[in-house]
Amino acid sequence: MRTVQRVVIVCVLMAFSLAMFASVASATAQWSRKYGLSCRTCHSAFPRLNYYGQQFMRNGYQDPYADEADGDELGKTELNERTFIDKIGNLLGVRLSFTPVQYTTNALANGDDRLALGSTDWVQFFVAGSIAENKSIFIEMAWEDEEFHYSWYKFGLHNLFDSSMANVIVGNLPARDYGAYPNRLRIMGPVKGDVFGIKSSGGASSGTNDEAPLNLSGSRPGIQYYGYQGPVLVWGGASPGDNGDEAHIGRDVNDKLHYWGGLRLEATEDMDLPIEGSAISAWFYKGTDTAGFEDARAYYKNAYDRFSVEAEVRTGDFELMAAYVRGTDDNWYLDGTDVEVEFNGMSIVGGYAHELENGPMLYYALQYDDITSDDAPGLEKTYLTPSISIFPRENIRVGLYGRIDMCDVDEDEKSHDIILNVRTMF
Repeated sequence: MRTVQRVVIVCVLMAFSLAMFASVASATAQWSRKYGLSCRTCHSAFPRLNYYGQQFMRNGYQDPYADEADGDELGKTELNERTFIDKIGNLLGVRLSFTPVQYTTNALANGDDRLALGSTDWVQFFVAGSIAENKSIFIEMAWEDEEFHYSWYKFGLHNLFDSSMANVIVGNLPARDYGAYPNRLRIMGPVKGDVFGIKSSGGASSGTNDEAPLNLSGSRPGIQYYGYQGPVLVWGGASPGDNGDEAHIGRDVNDKLHYWGGLRLEATEDMDLPIEGSAISAWFYKGTDTAGFEDARAYYKNAYDRFSVEAEVRTGDFELMAAYVRGTDDNWYLDGTDVEVEFNGMSIVGGYAHELENGPMLYYALQYDDITSDDAPGLEKTYLTPSISIFPRENIRVGLYGRIDMCDVDEDEKSHDIILNVRTMF
């Protein structure tokens, strides 16, 4: 009876939340304000970018179809012939994610379920856009886990030598945004591809001169090149890793570089195909975590690598992404025991946008995640996640997600989730 009562409470709160956010006043994101366009010009179902949105981002937040780069004067005030200042509303943005209701089975140590209410996941404040022709910035500060931190910040130089094959970004940046499965700007807002979240060295961080363990989706200080022409996009970068001290990000005390590279092939508008923007990609990431222990005068390292093959299909209002990831660590515990761990994982997610006549948009999605490892059974998981989202406004997403644990264990050991998540950007 107690479980039934909790489920009833969850449903009532979900209905109330949906009604409340369906009446929220209209607001638009910064680039919509600047260009006077719909949010769906760049997003299929935000935060997921459509093909135009991907091109807009890689072109330095400039219209990829303009005859000349529009970053110098569009929407800006001319101070003199060499200085143009953008309106603050064209640069400043805010994003909010919170979870009014989350119900999790077998969540507590004694096996009881948990009902969480009113959780604020994060609030993000960011300044982003073209500050001059072919020069861009993206600076994002988030309030998360009861503290402010910089999630991403990067400075970009684009179309160097008048060529789309020459672009460079520097800062705290992602390594996989150009792959066919970009886990950062994803189809399901609060649900990530599990395999991309596995940290190097099992998340170990100990000793006095550590490099912080990294996953594939997180940010890292570094420099990255990318170039694209026709159906081909290539990218590669290098990073010193991160010693965990935000005051010294990018100045790690260790001498081991992390590096990555990838190749993407995509269906462009010139091909006149019904799958414009669809792509396949392959990429690798190699890094080394180190740990020094002053008392023992010992120095340990874990050389690890990740390899991924990915695909995305876009056709009309339907989109599908799939990725396979293989990972190896030669010193998983980063303590000199030389335990080698290998894992394999996949993530598949599809979404369909349904525009109601004279009404909001509905977005249906289904995701499957699976991770296997003979060396580290704790990594193994299998989840199926159906969801439905309603967009009462283009920049407001109210999503209901059911995360179903499909691991091969007894039912009383499984942990299922029902999540109501709300996201907005303005």
